[in-house]
Parts: sequence; structure tokens; C-alpha cells
Amino acid sequence: MPGLTSVGGVLALLEEEENDLKVFAITKLLGLVDTFWAEIANDITKIEELFEDETFSHRFHAALLASHVFYNLGEMDDALQFALNAGDAFDITRDNLYTHTITGRALDTYTEQRQKNAEVDGALEGIANRLFQQCLDDGTYEQLIGLSLECHRLDLIHSAIQEADDKAALISYCFKMTVSFVSNRTFRDSVLEMLSDLYSSDDEINYFNLYQCLIATNNANAIASSLVTLLENGEELLATQLAFVLEEMVSQQLLKALVDGLIVKEIEIEGLDTSRIRSIISGDVTLPLYVNFLSKNNRTDMLLLNQTKKDLGTNSSMQDSAMVIAHALAQCGTTNDTFLRENEDMLSHFTNYAKFTAVSGLGVVHKGHLSAAQSVLQPYLPTEDNNNVYENGGALFALGLIYANAGQSQVDYLISQLTSSLEETVRHGAALGLGLAAMGSARNDVYAALKDVLFSDNAIAGDACGVALGLNMLGSIDDDVFDEMNNYAIDTKHEKTIRGLAIGMALMLFERLEQADSYIDRLIEDKDPILRSSGCHGIAMAYAGTNNPSVIKRLLHIAVSDANDDVRRSAATGLGFLFVRDPEKLPSVLSLLCESFNPHVRAGCLMALGIACSGTGNTDAIDLIEPMFKDHIRYVRQAAYVAMALVLVQQPNSHPRIAAFRKKLQEAIKDKHEISMVRFGATMAQSILEAGGRNVTVQLVREGGQLNGPALAGMLVFTQFWFWFPFSFFLSLAFTPTALIFLNGKLEMPELKFVSNAPPSTYAYPKMMEPPKEKERGKVEKAVLSISNKKTRRTLSSIGDFELEKKKEEEEKKEKEKKTKKEEGEDDDDDDEDEEMGDNDVIAEDESAMDTSEDNDGKKKDKKKRRKKKKEEEKFEMLSNPARVVKEQLKVISIPEESRYKPVAEMHGRVIVLRDTTPEEKETIIQVSKIEASSITAGSEVDPPPPFTFNPEVDE
Repeated sequence: MPGLTSVGGVLALLEEEENDLKVFAITKLLGLVDTFWAEIANDITKIEELFEDETFSHRFHAALLASHVFYNLGEMDDALQFALNAGDAFDITRDNLYTHTITGRALDTYTEQRQKNAEVDGALEGIANRLFQQCLDDGTYEQLIGLSLECHRLDLIHSAIQEADDKAALISYCFKMTVSFVSNRTFRDSVLEMLSDLYSSDDEINYFNLYQCLIATNNANAIASSLVTLLENGEELLATQLAFVLEEMVSQQLLKALVDGLIVKEIEIEGLDTSRIRSIISGDVTLPLYVNFLSKNNRTDMLLLNQTKKDLGTNSSMQDSAMVIAHALAQCGTTNDTFLRENEDMLSHFTNYAKFTAVSGLGVVHKGHLSAAQSVLQPYLPTEDNNNVYENGGALFALGLIYANAGQSQVDYLISQLTSSLEETVRHGAALGLGLAAMGSARNDVYAALKDVLFSDNAIAGDACGVALGLNMLGSIDDDVFDEMNNYAIDTKHEKTIRGLAIGMALMLFERLEQADSYIDRLIEDKDPILRSSGCHGIAMAYAGTNNPSVIKRLLHIAVSDANDDVRRSAATGLGFLFVRDPEKLPSVLSLLCESFNPHVRAGCLMALGIACSGTGNTDAIDLIEPMFKDHIRYVRQAAYVAMALVLVQQPNSHPRIAAFRKKLQEAIKDKHEISMVRFGATMAQSILEAGGRNVTVQLVREGGQLNGPALAGMLVFTQFWFWFPFSFFLSLAFTPTALIFLNGKLEMPELKFVSNAPPSTYAYPKMMEPPKEKERGKVEKAVLSISNKKTRRTLSSIGDFELEKKKEEEEKKEKEKKTKKEEGEDDDDDDEDEEMGDNDVIAEDESAMDTSEDNDGKKKDKKKRRKKKKEEEKFEMLSNPARVVKEQLKVISIPEESRYKPVAEMHGRVIVLRDTTPEEKETIIQVSKIEASSITAGSEVDPPPPFTFNPEVDE
């Protein structure tokens, strides 16, 4: 029987007067609409009239039929509207394409209206609520959390968590989604406040997540109250561990409020002592531990540094700056300035800003060494005896680098130096040092001092003041401050000052999300390209780590459409900041943009990949960066080297690209025909791989997903080394020691062995550069003249003896050649095997004794056999406290069950507090030795000889 070919007869029933016939027609057409929608569309007007007829019993089904017709016609807005009008007739539980499409569009529309705080249609709200209720009924709580975060429905989040069986897991999931994807600051803070209340009311409080919520909302009072409660309940060890976690996370502004809150609690509660907690939070305990670790475990390849200096030569001021910067980054935090001491001849010809750079580099070398900062820099700080403005300015900048994000004690001194000096170079260094020391504190006295110098209308000092204003106000939007900076940037004629203010305004918008939109719009719409670049940097800082699609689209549009190359490069670079939480997604976004005809865009894309994928070893990012080594534009090649170094920093020997990249860097540095700019980039890249004595990594996102504010600020300023080489030192703010340190309840370092459940070579230090091997000189053969052979032949008694002697000489010659070839072959095999094995490979040497035997002819064969067997590597490694533990290695670290020490809480951070299970037994404590300060004095004189008596009457 043939199938139905037309619904004309059914459609004719719609014209009938009888209601039952119309109902039958609507019901029948609903089942046929997906096949005959084109024919039904001719009578869509009649169907709409039936819906509008309030006396028609199936008017809602008529609306549903109209929705189906418009859906097949591609009119999605009309299809959604009639679906909403259909009410309960629209079954959202049906599993078909129409239902999924309409409900998805309904949710998108509902989300858009909720995010704009617009009035929501009642029918649309009804469908959304039905979808939400279905999630609750089905128990798909994570899906409901995601929908609620998008739709800004705080009530649904609370309902989902309350009904879930595993509340703790769902709260953690909600926290992760909130910090990663919610781009509305007001709603995000509301969610985090609700989560902090839920954490606090839980029987087993997850303090790590609780404190992340409280830090994100700047609730210092709640943090102080929580710590005090722990101290009162006798949980001093847990409070100590949490203090170490807080020290890594809080800004200086929140730190001051927290310390003040603890002092108030100490006054209010008799017998309460919070001095230890305050000391830890302020960094007084952690910083010396890190300095000691970096100093004692320094693995900087000095042979590589010296070879780099030799390859670069001293013919270019750019290469001199490259060498000084490379040394500073490679020795960051190690306090080891041996290289500079051994190369004072190189420093002796430095003048002007080269001297400024060399002195300021000491601040990176001694980063965190607070106790010795003044003594290290004393020869260069402004005094009556030292009036070299370049040394003075460099020393003040270095002081800020040492005290970066921990310099409240130095703020007054730096303000006095800034305001008392009239030299622009000294003011430049003092302003940068002041901004670093006061980072994130939003101090009014710092703002006033910087503003006064800024308004003096000096280009060099103004550049530093603009950056310093942003560092001081990091993440703190103030309308008056922003307006003054923006207006001055518009009025001044100094490009350097405008650039400094551009970076400063971007830093102020850090993590402000939608609250920064109005400020960003002002900058993006400005006619000055430098301020438009500031707008791009502002987007990057305000929406860092959010992966916000609309923001990504905006930056991509600017990167391909703006008329200025600097703006386009800034927009491309800004994309890297947006993806710091999900770096694996960025390569696919930039894959086409990396092939742009504009070299500035290509350079910006490379820096974006380096920033987002820093320390990850992401192979997709490497695949995009590697071809750029051969780009015909020099600054693209420079960016490629730096970006690749950022991606590969602290990657193990097993990474397939690390060895080839190190070799490529050495070739680029050695190539005399390469452009100086490219060699500068290669030198900097090499120092990034060696950073901190191979004991630091670039960490822009802390454990738990919280953004590392100082690191992101330092990375943004670092990208400006394009304009001013000393800005390279700001990369040190992004360096985090890869140390794991265990402390007991007395904050002492006990002897402890812990397990790394991975083969030793997996996370071993990279192999050091080997000195060139000198070939051993073989014995020179004695020359035999022809006359000697004649005499020898005459002495032979017979022809047989002569032939025997000749045969013996030939055999000895062949044996010697065979032995030589064998030894050379063994040496080659040894070298190849050494290349394959890391520093932790275990090599067993088995030298066999010399075998001696005599054959029938009386010949002796001496053979020396030398073999190397690569022993099968262990599956784990025992490490001693403290130890180098890279980020990926943390997940395989454990303390043996038989150990007397146990962590007081789940291990978070780099400093772990231990509980001693056998306190009655004597502990073996590792003494933390004090690192001695040292300084380099250019042109220092040789020590005088010992005292002696001179008698002129004595003859020679």
C-alpha cells in the first residue's frame, strides 16, 4: 500500500466549523509536520488564528504546530516564541532534534537576558525552570551548577548543593567552575560568599578551598576569625599550615588588613598569641627558606654562561646587556654573583644605562634575600660618596626587585629617595623600586609621591612612574586615579611617559572583569595607538584566565583590523593571558593567526603561546613556535626563542624537544652573521631555561586555580622589554621555586626521607654542558731510514730470517691498527650512551682483567675489555628534605607509612607542616645556614702587602 503523499485533506479540516474536527486535524498534523511541513506552511496563518482563538480547546497544540513549521523553515525566533506560547504542550523531555534545538535556544536567550539584568519573559522563565527542575529530578547536579552559573541563579546553586549526596565534592566543583568561567565580578563574589558559608558550616571544613573563597572576596576579617578559632581550639599546627598557604596567596593590601585583624583579636582575647601566624603570613619564615634552598641547590651551568659570553663577544652594547640580563635570570634568587666577579673586565667598560642594567640585575640575583639587601647594594645606593646616577638608579630598582611584593619596610626609604633626588635616572630607578615594593598595597602616600614626579613632565622619570602607579594600585580600580592617569597620558607629549601610563592603567584593571569594561572602552576608542594598546593590555589583565568567548572575539578582531602594528601585537599577546588556566585550548585558537602576513601579529601570537603555556611543555604550542625559528623577520625569531623557552622551562630530559632546542640556542648565539636582536632573544631564552639555578619555574596560576597577581603583572611588564631592556628583570616576579620543604611544629627542618614514585631520570636536572674533549696524542713512530734497513738486512744470517722479521713487522702494524680502531669505537659508544642517559642513570663499570695466553708460535695477545652496562632504573626515588620537586612531580610525592612525621593536612603549597607522632624521641634537625651577603665593587684595588721595614742603607 503506497504511503501518504499529501496532507491536503487534513488541512481542509481546519476550515470546518465543528471543534472536534479542528482538534483532530491539529493532532494529526503534529505527527506529520516533520515530513509535510512545506505543505502545512501554506496554511500557517490559519494555524496562528486557531492559537489566538481563546475558545479553541487545543490552542496551545496549535502554537506547538506553528513552532514546528517555523523550525523547519529556519525561523528560529518565531519557532521559539510559539514554543513558549505552547506552554505545557511543549514537552521538554522528548528526545529529538527539535526539542533539543528549541530548549537550547530558550536557555541561550534566558541566559543573555539574565546576564544583562533585563526583564525576563514569564514563559521563558517557565521553560528554564522546568529544565532546572528536570536536572534536580534526574540528579544531574553538576549540569545544573553549570546552567545556574551561566544564568546567574544563586538559588539553584544552593538547592543543588543541599540535595546532593556528596556535598563536599559538589562544592569543590562549583568553586572550580566559578573561578574559571564566571566573568561577572559581582555575581562571582556572591557565589564565593555563599560557598564560604557552606564550607564554614560543614562538619569537616576544607580550609584550603574556604580560604580561596575568602581571599577572592577580600574578607580579611573572616580569615582572621578562622585562624583565631583554630588557635583557641588547640589546632596550632593546622593554623600554621594555613598561614603558609595564605602567604602564597594574599596581596599586600589584604595582608595588611589580615595582620591588623589578628592584632585586634590578640588585644580582645586574653592569652592569645598570633605573632607566629603573623610572621609566617608576612613571609619572614618562607623567604629565607627559599633563598637557602636556591643557594645550596644552585645548578647553574657556569661553563654555559662563560661560553655564551665568549660567543657574544664585547663589540655590541646590546650583547653586553643580553649577557647581564642572562646572568641575572639564570642566578635568580641564588645570591651567586661569581660570574660578575670573574668578569669585572667586562663590567669595567660599561657606561650610562649599561651600568644601570648591571647594578639592577643584582636585585634579581638576590631576590628575596631581605636580610642582606642593604649590605649587597650599599656600594651603589645614593650617598655623599657615591653620586653616580646610573649606579644609584640601578641600586634603587634592584632594592625593589629584592623586596618585590614584600617591601612595606622599604617604602618610606624609597619615597624619600624619589622625592629628594633631582636626577631623572635616580628617579626612574626609585619609582620602579617603589612600585615593586608597594605592589598591590594601594597606598595613598605612594600614589602622591609618584604623581608629583609624574607631573614634573620628565620623560624618563614619567615612564617609570606610570608603571609604578599601576603596580601600587594592582587590581584596585579608583575612578579619580584612573582619570588622572588617562588625562595626563592624553595631554603629555612624551611617548615614554604615555607608554608607562598605558601599562600602569592596564595593571589597575587586574581581575576586575566586567567592572573594567567602561575603562577598557575609553582606551580602545582613543585615537592614540599607545592608549589603544593599553586597552588591549587592560582586557588581558581584567579577564585573565577566564576564556571568555566575547572577550576572545574582541581581541581577535583588534588583532586583524587595527591600523597600528603595536596595537595588533598587543591584542595577540593579550590572548595568552586569557588562557592561563586552560593553556591547551590556545594553540587551536592561534593556529591560523600564527600564519598572519603581519610580522607583529606573528610575534604577538608567539608571546601569547609562551605566556599561556609557560612551564607546560605543550607540544601543540611547540609545533606552532618551532617553524618561526626560520622566519625572515628578526623580531619574530626573537619572540620565537623567548616563547619556546617559557614553554620548556623546567621540562625533564625526557621531553622530546628540549635537547634540540638547547642546541639551537647555542647555534644562534654563536652565529656571528645573525642579527643582534635575535642573538639577544636566544641569550635570554637560554637564561630562562637556566633560571634560578634550574630550580624555579614560571607559575602564573596557583594551586587550586587562583591567579598569581604579582606573576601576571611581572609577565605583562616583561613583554615591554621590546622598548626597554631592564623591563626583562620583571620576569623574575613570575619565577616560583620548585622546592618542597617540610617543617616541624617548631618551624625547624627535620631530617626526612620521602618518596617520588617515578624513575629518577623522569624529573632529573638537565645535563650540564661538557667541556670539549682534548684528543690524546699518540706515540710518535720512530722514523726508519732506508740506510738502516740495508744495515739490518746485512746483519740477518739468512734470507729466511729476513722474511720472518718482515712478516713480524707487518703483523705488529696490523695489530696496532686494529687496537686503535677498537679503542676509538669504544670511545664513540661511551659518548653516545652518555648522551642518552641523564644525570641519575646508574652506570656499572666492569673492567675485566688482562688475559694473557701463548699460542703455538709463542705470540702473546694482550686484550683490555671495557664494558658499560646500563642498570635497569628504579621505579621510584628517595628524596631528602628539602628537595627540588617540579610541578608535575608533586602528584607522585608521598611520605612512607613508617615515617615518624605526618602532614597535619592535605599537602598544599611548597612548605608542608608535619606532626611528629613520636615527640618523645630526639629529632635530627637540619640547620638552615645564613647566606652571606656579597657585593661587587668595580675597580676595587688589590690588598696592600703585609707590613715590612725599609732600610735604605742596605745594598741590593
